[in-house]
Amino acid sequence: MTTHLCINGEAFARTQKIVDWIASRTGWPIVSDRDLIEAAGQRFNISADRLERCMRASGGVLNRLTHGAERSVAYLKSVLADKLAQEPVIFHGFMGLLLPRENSPVMTVLVTADTDFRLQRALHAAPMDKRQAKKMIDRRDRTKFSCYRNVVDGQRFDAHTYDTVVPSDRMNAESAGRLILEQLVQFEMRAQTNTAGVLDDLKLASQVEVSLCERGYHVSATAEKGRVRLTVNQPVLFLKRLARKLERQVRRIEGVRQVETKPGPNFFQADVYRRCRFEVPAELAFRSFARCRQRLHDQAADQFPELSPRQVRSEQRPAIQLL
Repeated sequence: MTTHLCINGEAFARTQKIVDWIASRTGWPIVSDRDLIEAAGQRFNISADRLERCMRASGGVLNRLTHGAERSVAYLKSVLADKLAQEPVIFHGFMGLLLPRENSPVMTVLVTADTDFRLQRALHAAPMDKRQAKKMIDRRDRTKFSCYRNVVDGQRFDAHTYDTVVPSDRMNAESAGRLILEQLVQFEMRAQTNTAGVLDDLKLASQVEVSLCERGYHVSATAEKGRVRLTVNQPVLFLKRLARKLERQVRRIEGVRQVETKPGPNFFQADVYRRCRFEVPAELAFRSFARCRQRLHDQAADQFPELSPRQVRSEQRPAIQLL
């Protein structure tokens, strides 16, 4: 089975240089999040800008009626499943995290850096003062977090989300690229042990999710050799009745042999008034996200020495010449 890369990085963390270096050595094409959104828009006859807006505003009242965000995620999963059946690619962004972690053919990488390092790179990238650079970094982090929280999962901020964490402030682009390729070889060796039918399972699960989301059901699906497992993500009054409806709909899809429905982690609500959905405020969730990213960086940075001032200047020189 073909192995792919998903490299997700912070703003001004030298992510683009690392991706370009790996692409130049492997010859793999680079697929950005925007490329996936446009491909999904063309396939399902919907505007790419509308898809992106739905993903950013998934917590609104309108989305609870239209389920636009859930449909957008299902469309993206369908496009991702088809991409995995083609030649190896480098997914530059966080859309590759949409795939389940179990037996995934995609190695996920997080490129992170210390705040001071990112600030210095922002100052060298454009003529601005330190205060403006801090605002720019914070604005980009919050924009990316809003999409990340809505599209992937509000709780997937831990180390289990990524196979490799690269501290780009402790190594140059070439060293980081070589580290990722070394980890990729080990990932491929582990992936060869249990990969039979993984792509077929991913395609079948994406077809099921698209079919159900287009009919207004907020359900996630996994598949294994024709056995489909549905997870109901929202509380409903009659779960057995819903399960029968879902089973009748899913069995119409080619390749489905068995259907199982179970409640998800958000199905049982502890609220006094069950119609109210009390969620973590966006500001608190962003702070938790930032602390987790900093913790991942610190754990990875402990394994590498700091860059010397000469190495830092050599990395910054091309950016200065471009101004």
